[in-house]
Amino acid sequence: MKKFKFLVKYGLKKRVGRKAFLIANIVIALLMIIIVNIPAIISFFGGDDDLVENINIHVVNETQETNLVSDLSQLFNQPFEGYEFYVLSDLAVNQFDVEAFWVNSEVDITFHFTGDIESPDVKIYSKYPEMNPALMGQIELQIINYQIGDYTGPSFETIYAPDYEDPNQEMFISSITSLLVLPMFILITMATQFVGVDIIEEKSTKAIETVIASVPAKIHFLSKITASILFVIIQGLLIFTYGAIASLIGGVAAASPGLNLPTGGESLLAYLAEMMPNWPIIILFSLMFMLLGTLFYLVLAALFASMAVTQEDYQQFQSPLMLILVGGFYIGIFAPMAGGMGFLKVMAFIPIFTPIVAPIAFASGVLSIWESIIALLGLAVFLVLSLYMVAPVYKVAILSYDQTKFFSRIKGYFKKAFTKSKKV
Repeated sequence: MKKFKFLVKYGLKKRVGRKAFLIANIVIALLMIIIVNIPAIISFFGGDDDLVENINIHVVNETQETNLVSDLSQLFNQPFEGYEFYVLSDLAVNQFDVEAFWVNSEVDITFHFTGDIESPDVKIYSKYPEMNPALMGQIELQIINYQIGDYTGPSFETIYAPDYEDPNQEMFISSITSLLVLPMFILITMATQFVGVDIIEEKSTKAIETVIASVPAKIHFLSKITASILFVIIQGLLIFTYGAIASLIGGVAAASPGLNLPTGGESLLAYLAEMMPNWPIIILFSLMFMLLGTLFYLVLAALFASMAVTQEDYQQFQSPLMLILVGGFYIGIFAPMAGGMGFLKVMAFIPIFTPIVAPIAFASGVLSIWESIIALLGLAVFLVLSLYMVAPVYKVAILSYDQTKFFSRIKGYFKKAFTKSKKV
């Protein structure tokens, strides 16, 4: 046990105490601050780029109130003190063409009033859907101003453009992928590189022979995995700290009167907390997927490192692992953006992609809680099987300096490992 603790402590200190670790964390901290505060940054630098001078509104009035258009125009433009920001004009029913409206760049919004003025039905055709709530409130206020005795609130129906895509949903998906996929990919990649490079350094310098002479191969294998997991925990806590600092910076910047940030420039974390009320359970599942997934990838990295002889050799051997990681990374980022939710759900149940893809699928609502638990159990079973398969091979390969071809070497090590197991 003392030797195991020594190996874990030595391996962890060797990685955390390096300048490369410090430099990498400075870069990660800066990236986290930028990513978390993207909305505020965009608002600060791009607030006036798309300034709208006027909103042209057509009103199709089928109610008995003849002054509706002029009354709405006066109410809408009341805050602008003489400037007519909302330009309202009357439009006959037979002149309104829905298809022509969407391609007409000179008209932004069309209101279609039907029924009685006491309780009108209002269809809103808008190229600026974000304005709809405010305009609905103004319309309702105008109906109240008529002081109708038998007043009933207007019924609104919003008609979206055929190619309309909800910007909030797009931002939500983009934010989820940025804050879940990117940190997980960075952590898992750093951990696999940690264990792989550590093993290959010992093996390429022949130091592994001295180590294995004093401790069993199984202890050596487990110490490398444990040190890597501790490294991931330390790095994960640091990333969480960077995120908290970034959110704090965003909050201070938004509250500072000197900066005068535009409205809507809140931090990305505040936006996500609003969009995802169940964020604690999402984080819990993400951490569990990441823990089991990192263990699985570390087992594979240790296996490939034990089979390699030199650093160049290891680069070739780790290619399949890196392809799996990059594949999961791109699936997690691009599948939600492309609307491939069915594909995302299928990939979430494939164990080699589950650690990265499943948290995104769960946060996006593609996976239910029970489906996420099933995916988690599947990953756990796959991890146990991989440990059972890899441990005997590691014992054989760690002291071997065979330099045959890639697939021949893998086949040979597996054959030797399980032949010995059967004899024992």
